Amino acid sequence: MNGLGYATPSYGPTARVAGPAAWPEARDAASRKWLPYADGGAAQSHRLFCLPFAGGGASSFMGLRRNAPAWLDVQPIQLPGRESRTGEPPLRSVEAVVTSLVAALRPWLDRPFGLLGYSLGARVARALILHLRREDLPLPRILFLAAHRAPNAPSRRPPLHMLPSDAFWARLAAYNGTPSEVLANQELRDLLEPMLRADFEMAEGAMPAAAPLPCPVVAFAGTEDPFAGPQDMAGWALEAGGDFELVTVEGAHFFLRTNARCFMDHVFSRAASRLLPHAVAA
Repeated sequence: MNGLGYATPSYGPTARVAGPAAWPEARDAASRKWLPYADGGAAQSHRLFCLPFAGGGASSFMGLRRNAPAWLDVQPIQLPGRESRTGEPPLRSVEAVVTSLVAALRPWLDRPFGLLGYSLGARVARALILHLRREDLPLPRILFLAAHRAPNAPSRRPPLHMLPSDAFWARLAAYNGTPSEVLANQELRDLLEPMLRADFEMAEGAMPAAAPLPCPVVAFAGTEDPFAGPQDMAGWALEAGGDFELVTVEGAHFFLRTNARCFMDHVFSRAASRLLPHAVAA
């Protein structure tokens, strides 16, 4: 433990690295579906794995990836049932996602990394860290959580995933996160509904209690977010074990889209201060 109250991740010869970086074929076979933009030859010294919101895919983080500083390899994660994995059945539990994801990530935990979870992705990121800790695998040096209430905060919306189809889509429309072309197209709705229901089933489950997370936590809250505003996000401090920062971003639940530049600047500056030995400008 260090003076901030979290376990300092270990890297180098004494670390229990999850998979040899010299096995590019293993990386390709196990990881390509989950990390569609991964490049085994990437020269960046650090990684940031990004987990999307309900219904979102890896492309949601392409702005972060394209604008990342030269030292940071931003790796959006692709869950089954969407985008490049549309033909696969969606997973319905956080535990199932994390179990498969850890196997895919193992060869990529060969350098210091952080995690970013947006809305549902925040829930998955928390569970992923708990799994990594149980398995004595490398841990992130920073966790970014955005737009998801803390485990001790009550939900501000009624359950969604069991609603009849018409009511389900009406509620989604009210959240202002679903493209209008999807809402207007019955064929697209029929295609996407199983994946969306599975995602909301995960998002609406209980989050089990756990010991404080073994890394610093930065929580992002939209100033106008009706589901995970600053008050709802402040409770993540109890999960952080002493090193916590709450950052407000102008916007509602999807400030990742509506205030992207501000959000990216906050992420990159804090990633630099936590990931690099001597912080540099992002």
